[in-house]
Amino acid sequence: MRHERFRFTDASQLRAKAASLNIELPWSEDIELLLHPTDIGGMAVPNRLVVQPMEGFDSSETGEPGELAFRRYNRYAAGGNGVIWFEACSVVPEGRSNPHQMMITPATVPTLKKLTAQIRQTAETTYGPSHRPFLVLQLTHSGRYSFEEKQRSGVRSDQEITRVMTAYQEALTLAEQAGFDAVDVKACHGYLLHELLTAYNRTDSQYGGSFENRTRFLREVFTTPSKILKVMRLGAFDLIPYPQGFGMKNDGSNELDLSEVKRFIQEFSHLVPLWNITAGIPRIAPHVGRPYDRGAFNATPPEEHPLEGIARLIRVTGELQQAFPTLKFTGTGYSWLRQYYPYVGAGVLKEGKASFIGLGRSSFAYPDSPRDLMITGKLNPKKTCVACSKCTEMMRNGGPAGCAVRDTTYNHRNLKELKKNQQDSLISK
Repeated sequence: MRHERFRFTDASQLRAKAASLNIELPWSEDIELLLHPTDIGGMAVPNRLVVQPMEGFDSSETGEPGELAFRRYNRYAAGGNGVIWFEACSVVPEGRSNPHQMMITPATVPTLKKLTAQIRQTAETTYGPSHRPFLVLQLTHSGRYSFEEKQRSGVRSDQEITRVMTAYQEALTLAEQAGFDAVDVKACHGYLLHELLTAYNRTDSQYGGSFENRTRFLREVFTTPSKILKVMRLGAFDLIPYPQGFGMKNDGSNELDLSEVKRFIQEFSHLVPLWNITAGIPRIAPHVGRPYDRGAFNATPPEEHPLEGIARLIRVTGELQQAFPTLKFTGTGYSWLRQYYPYVGAGVLKEGKASFIGLGRSSFAYPDSPRDLMITGKLNPKKTCVACSKCTEMMRNGGPAGCAVRDTTYNHRNLKELKKNQQDSLISK
């Protein structure tokens, strides 16, 4: 299917395009399901809309969230989002993908605690005490994508991996102290724990080869005694042939095979009540998990229509949700749909193909989209994400990152000053 940009001026055009491509696109004109309260692990959640983890790279050199981070997360809270899934937060300094990536350490806990308290206060002030956003902290180690050159090949020895695992275990307690409702042990997008899931040929390691070994790290972390709830963002497929890709047939083709994914979810089902399903490795094929109009740095468009990628993400998440009806799954890939995502999202919920609808780039651009849905029942096309990948370019260029199209804080002139200030702070150290 041929790649196309979004040019739809009404819903009928979008639906007709999907039909012409023989793509099943769930749809519901009744969007109330998106705003219905639910629970996660027994904790109340005000609605089904999720801010997906999107790095702002606006923390201090020691990993404390800075002024821009406070602004961003308070905008999510004021915007009415039910779940705020914090950006990737490194458990060790050498595991950061950017020198301004957020970290969770004893030293950063007080600032993180101030931020979570402020988020809840903002939500309560705006919507009342019954609206309490569910806050998830995503724990990560960037593996081969760590910014320090010596780390670019990833964590190699079992001894190093075990040391990182200990840092994850300690981070569980720190996240609880910082006021989070849950931690996400991130296993997607080519970072360390995703590397371990695809370490099929690492046969000389207790963290590779067999399924038991490749999931050992995650099992050890998830069975660590702690009070905080543990959830996971999982890359269910990569569209990269085995043995480099997860969720793929082992014949070297580009065909999906979710059998190991389902085995993994089944074995962890008593430990993980909430799964956030994503796909692909953004640095290799970003369209797999984030269908777009324009690729970062004007990359060559993929040989598929964005609707095909969206439908694939919906189909896979739906298959997993229906295979494990007692668990809750968050879907992704909706930003390209712009002002029509609520109808597709509501259709997905109505058909039982997910429990939550997640927005990443769209949350950068339109943090108050839930509030607009509450008040007017629809979205403003002039506030939506345009899938231009500029936020990704900001990240790759060293950050800070945000929406250059809808948020004047991140326009070209202001961004140059923000980036210079960050560089100056590093030089002064």
